Amino acid sequence: MINLINNLINTCHICNKPLLWGYLYDVWDNKMCESHLNRDAVHCASCSAFTRKEHIIPDGRVLCKSCYSVAIKPGDQIDKVKQFVIYKLYDTGFNDLRIEDVTIGIVSAQKMAEIRRAPVNLQIKGFNMSTVSTTTSLGILTSRKFKHNIFMLTHLTNTEFVGMLAHEMLHAWLVQNGVKMSNKMEEGFCNMGSYLMYSSTLGELAKMQLKSLHENPDPIYGDGFREMYDLFKRLGWKELIRNVKEKRI
Repeated sequence: MINLINNLINTCHICNKPLLWGYLYDVWDNKMCESHLNRDAVHCASCSAFTRKEHIIPDGRVLCKSCYSVAIKPGDQIDKVKQFVIYKLYDTGFNDLRIEDVTIGIVSAQKMAEIRRAPVNLQIKGFNMSTVSTTTSLGILTSRKFKHNIFMLTHLTNTEFVGMLAHEMLHAWLVQNGVKMSNKMEEGFCNMGSYLMYSSTLGELAKMQLKSLHENPDPIYGDGFREMYDLFKRLGWKELIRNVKEKRI
């Protein structure tokens, strides 16, 4: 009887004390004393779970223990992650993006802002800079070479990382194919890369990221994604890619 009563009593995710009133829920159904919020506990910047303020990134983000343990940092080996993303993109139909043309750097939020020449924005987790060099002979274009420099925000979980990397690789793919779109359509299309990765990745965090894509209220990233997703549902990947390459969208 005592064990049954104990099982029925909610306990705080942070202090483990019984919760009788005045408590909060996170997206994972963890419960926490209301008094902890923004004092000694916050939402994890990656998974949104309640967490103590223990693993604090210099840019101010706080990660839970689980997310911090799998966060990708400068100096980490990412070859397998890069190969995984490229493989999924190739297998889907983006098979003209050369992996040797893509370099990936993991940078701080401050460095990301310097590269973008914009204020620090923790919502920006990836950024692509593409350049093209041309060779001519007698005034005739003979070849073009692309270089895609992708910068990724430090301390993203593996799930976030692959989703954002696929997004940025599609920006590179658009440049390589000479495709110019409205900002909304471009970001929506590139978010389809994130959709591809999250829908191909196991785990609750991938499900959460998929839900976030579909429910994002942003008029560019959210509305753009939903429009592209509707096209994808009607056309499938092959026809969607063909229509984008032929500049029909």
